[in-house]
Amino acid sequence: MTSREVYVATTRVYVASVVAQLCAAGLMIGVLGSIFTWDHSSALFDFADSPHGLSKPELGYLFGPAAILLALPLVRHRGPHVAYVARYRLRLGIASALWVAGLVALLVHLGGLGDEYTLKAGAFVAPALLVVGLLATLAMWPTGLSRGLFDRRGGVEPA
Repeated sequence: MTSREVYVATTRVYVASVVAQLCAAGLMIGVLGSIFTWDHSSALFDFADSPHGLSKPELGYLFGPAAILLALPLVRHRGPHVAYVARYRLRLGIASALWVAGLVALLVHLGGLGDEYTLKAGAFVAPALLVVGLLATLAMWPTGLSRGLFDRRGGVEPA
């Protein structure tokens, strides 16, 4: 029987994990929605519009939320809620950096739009998802979490 060291996830960590995953999924849906509505205006998925054109997230933006989902530490959703200790802090750091990079890229993009552009829902929803996702990721920090050993039968023994 193999045991691995885990953090016993509190409600804070579990909820933060779910919120961070939902934010990343929401960003992916926004980028995909933008791609599917590429040839016409969509108030929900556009960043901005003007008489000269639309500002939409491009396909490349899809890699950010996907990378965040891959980087986020996995918190087991069935009881007991646990997260493997190995590379937990590193994964949180990488995910946090990706959230910040996405927010900076988005703000630079929006800041570069001319005065003739009118902001649409995507210009408000995307930054909100990035900020909430970052805060949720930071809330997953293992301060105060107890450690245990997780066995294949699903039990956790105190370390």
